Amino acid sequence: MYEENSLFGVWNPTKHTFTGLQALYNALAKEETLLELEIYTLQNEQIDSQYAFDASSLLNEWQGQKQPFGDLNIAFLRTIPIDTIYLPESRAMPTHSTGHIAVTCLGVIDNLSKIRDKLFLHGYEWNIKNVAETLSCLFHSYLESGYISPIEAMQVIMKTLKGHFALMVLVGKGNWLMVGSRNYPLAVCKAEPTVYFGTDIKTLALFSSSIIPVFGQKPTIFCATSFQSDLISPVPL
Repeated sequence: MYEENSLFGVWNPTKHTFTGLQALYNALAKEETLLELEIYTLQNEQIDSQYAFDASSLLNEWQGQKQPFGDLNIAFLRTIPIDTIYLPESRAMPTHSTGHIAVTCLGVIDNLSKIRDKLFLHGYEWNIKNVAETLSCLFHSYLESGYISPIEAMQVIMKTLKGHFALMVLVGKGNWLMVGSRNYPLAVCKAEPTVYFGTDIKTLALFSSSIIPVFGQKPTIFCATSFQSDLISPVPL
C-alpha cells in the first residue's frame, strides 16, 4: 500500500498554528492523495486528541478559530491515495494516548518484544496493540513511582530502545513535550516564536531556514514545557 509517514511536533506559545498546519497540508497532501492525521494537544496538563482521515475536514473546522491548538502538540501524518476507502477496523496509526501520556513514533525498535515481556511481568496487559502503546506503558511504568522526572524517563527510555526510530511524547503532569531520535532523520525548526519538530526535513523548511537536522547513532532528545523557550539545545545523554 502506498503511504508516506511523518511526525510533526509544535511548541506553540502563541497558539496560532493554524497557518502552519495549512502549509503542512499543502506540502504533504499532493495531487490524488489525502492527508490522514492524528493530533494530540496538551494544555493545562490535559491531553486531547483529534483524528481525521482527510485533514482538510479539520482545517475547515478550524477556520476562524483563534486557538485550534494548545501550547504543545504532536501529530502523526500519513499521505494515502485519494480513492482509498476508509475502514475503521483497518486504521493502524502508531499513536496512543492515555489522556495523561501520548506517544507517536516512526521506525523500527529491535528490542520491543523484550520490553513487552518486562511490562507483562509488571502487570501490564499482554495484548498491547502497537509500538506507541508499548512506549506509553513504558513511560507510565517509570513515572508512576514519582521518583523520576519525565526528562529522566525519556533519557532512560532512549538509552534502552535499540534500532532506528523517532518518537514524540506528551506528558500531562508538568506539561512536557519530548522528542527523541536514534538513527532516524529528525529536524528542529525555529520560526519565532514557534518551534517545530519533524521527521520530514524538507517540509519544515517551509516554516523557516533556521533548521537543525539530527541523525546519528547516539540518541538525541529535545524537551520543552509550556514555559520553556530555549528548545534548540538537546538534552545530554
